[in-house]
Amino acid sequence: MRHLFKRTVHTAVKIGLVDMAVQAIDGTKIAGNASKHRTYDREGLQRLLERTEKTILELEKENEVGNDPAPSHLPSKLIQAEQLRAEVKAAMEELAEEGRKRVNLTDKDSELMKTRHGIVAGYNAQTVVSPAKVDEKENGLIITAADVTTDASDFRQLVPMLEQAEENTGEQAKVSLADGGYHSGANLASCTQRGQLVIMPESQQHALKTHYHKDRFIYDESTDRYTCPQGQALYLRRTKRTKGTIVREYRASPATCRECSAFGSCTQNGVYGRRIEIRPHDALLRQHRELMATEEAKIVYSRRKELPEPAFGILKEQMGMRRFLLRGLASVKAELLTLVTAFNLRTLWRFWRKKKAKALCEQVVVESGKSGEGTVMFFGYAA
Repeated sequence: MRHLFKRTVHTAVKIGLVDMAVQAIDGTKIAGNASKHRTYDREGLQRLLERTEKTILELEKENEVGNDPAPSHLPSKLIQAEQLRAEVKAAMEELAEEGRKRVNLTDKDSELMKTRHGIVAGYNAQTVVSPAKVDEKENGLIITAADVTTDASDFRQLVPMLEQAEENTGEQAKVSLADGGYHSGANLASCTQRGQLVIMPESQQHALKTHYHKDRFIYDESTDRYTCPQGQALYLRRTKRTKGTIVREYRASPATCRECSAFGSCTQNGVYGRRIEIRPHDALLRQHRELMATEEAKIVYSRRKELPEPAFGILKEQMGMRRFLLRGLASVKAELLTLVTAFNLRTLWRFWRKKKAKALCEQVVVESGKSGEGTVMFFGYAA
């Protein structure tokens, strides 16, 4: 199915249907074919196993009929309880082997996902969408990359999706748009290394507006210190490693901070004073914030709502992608690829329909010109 999906993208690019000036990436959480109530962690599985074994013992006692011959078939309730016990034991072994925190007994690959309608056991569907020019008056959309992940976070999907879109189209879009869920210093660094311009806001917009955000602290490389908006110095106190990243921590004098007029707004820590943490990608983050503050970036980013959101709307409302029907990550991936392939075929069909109608219209013009007839309307075209 992935090969067929790629064929639709290649065809759209070949006929000049895809506008590679801009593309947008987005994800949506889709419920799987499983109930969230069948998702358990290790402790939950242990409690379920104990209840199930107790139920089995009770059912076995009920079926002890003295000297009467044993029934030829086990009662259905006992069979179901034994099957559940086997499922729970297998799930507990899977948690131990794979190091997972929880597992769903119906669809073992699904994960708990937060959606607008609450928590569901499902998947994170990712797409990259580009505008398509059907004709002079009509536009469309082409999905150039698609995938499904069990990771509820989006930021780890940015680079793989951009790479897939470039592989499928054969070229890199001039500008890529993404929402704040994809924002991270590591992603900006990867995109810079790839030479790919990405326009995306960050989640801490409210913090950036404060007068004492660390971006407002001025760094002096010669003395390796920062100066706060109130003119006080912050010196390097220690270097630490957080989640594999080296972080430099700068601190101001606690006594100076306590006496400062900004105490309570800048910091409320009277023991250590104001502290700022400097990470490897901070300079790149500042540079990107400056880019996002420009009017050009704001105008370009406004196009994001015209690309993935309508595509997901069509997939959900018109093509039934409200819930995945299959179970297992591999099957769900194939299901999404089937849907996005059909989506692209719809756009291609609109293009071919317009092209055919225009060709027939031109034929009518020639024939009517020979016969001396007036203007002819054909499929909405004036001939």
